Amino acid sequence: MPWSSSNPSTMPMIGKDSSPVNIIPYLPDDLLLNCLARVSRLYYPILSLVSKRFCSLLTSPELYKTRTLLGSTESCLYVCLQSPHSSKPHWFALSRGPTRTPNPSSRWFIPCFSPFRIPRNRARTSSSGNLLVSVAAHNFGPMRRWISATVGSDIYIMVGGYTNHEPWARVLFFMDCRSHTWHKSPSMLVAKKKPLMNVVDGKIYVVETSTNCDFSNVIEVFDPKTQIWEHVLSPTCAEIRGTYIEKSFVFEGNFYLLLRDEFLRDKNVVYKPKENKWDVVGVGFKMLMARLFYSCVIDNVLYFWYPDSSFMLKWYDYEGGSWRDLKGLEELHKLPKLGFCCVSYGSKIVLLWEENVSSSGFTKKKMVWCAEIVLETHNGQEILGKVMWCDVVLTVPKSYPLKQLLVATI
Repeated sequence: MPWSSSNPSTMPMIGKDSSPVNIIPYLPDDLLLNCLARVSRLYYPILSLVSKRFCSLLTSPELYKTRTLLGSTESCLYVCLQSPHSSKPHWFALSRGPTRTPNPSSRWFIPCFSPFRIPRNRARTSSSGNLLVSVAAHNFGPMRRWISATVGSDIYIMVGGYTNHEPWARVLFFMDCRSHTWHKSPSMLVAKKKPLMNVVDGKIYVVETSTNCDFSNVIEVFDPKTQIWEHVLSPTCAEIRGTYIEKSFVFEGNFYLLLRDEFLRDKNVVYKPKENKWDVVGVGFKMLMARLFYSCVIDNVLYFWYPDSSFMLKWYDYEGGSWRDLKGLEELHKLPKLGFCCVSYGSKIVLLWEENVSSSGFTKKKMVWCAEIVLETHNGQEILGKVMWCDVVLTVPKSYPLKQLLVATI
């Protein structure tokens, strides 16, 4: 029976040797969930050591529903690497410093927070205290090709066939990042070849690319809330006849298709879900760079990481109609980089890249670097970047390619 001020017999004894912390175990579950939901997930592994009850509450669906209702959700970074010895991907989550304070062997330690088995580079330690740790492995069998996207706390993937001529799977598999468990969605209406996947307003758009595309029934949309697939109205503009879909892109709540004809000329269109109509996009939109390089959108500003010798981050100035360098990252440009990608991390940008390192023996290694950048607007015209932290977050064999960088909201 919960204690209350009207029932003194149920109240805990608080003497001079007691502290407010002693009262916490006596709180009802709903009140305790309300308190835990206001705490950052960075501290959940530590709190899971308090008791069996805490460990159970921290892994309950009710906790994350409460976090959503309170607006306490956080952006969580997920990285996928591919092992050369297995077709199954290895998923990692960015673990911030506080999560690794307790001993991982403790019996109350939540399994989904346990660290990855591959040792870190002994020649360098993480000065920021941030590392990539493993999460539940995918177990769908061979996965030679796949695409992914995130909706809220779920990471969706679509698995492809062994050749370009085979249709992809008609289902979406998704990992619930709150529990790191995998599930399967209903089958889509028509299997796609060479599909592209994007998210607009919490719905997943899947489009088939083809060199002989007639645009009939090539686009479907999946609503995770209703679990229903629907066909999307196909564009019928005369200007796109004889074109093929090269890439899809989302900007300001609209779904863009980047098209090319047989003469490699660009003819782009945009689908506006709220109006359920298509429009032709003029060449003045300047989306050519977005099709070639890693990009992300933050507060309706388009950023991309340009892979030249300096690896500059750029942003698009709509008023000036040109791409501009994101200043303030001079020290970051000096670091050696190999593979790379960038993603929006709430209102910030996260960069991920690799660096080969010398190692003894037959196994060559590489370090995975990560940097978190906060954006500042000056005088309403200039955007500056500030590096919050930059460090090596994982060391793996060189043969492990970087596949995906995604952000879930938990």
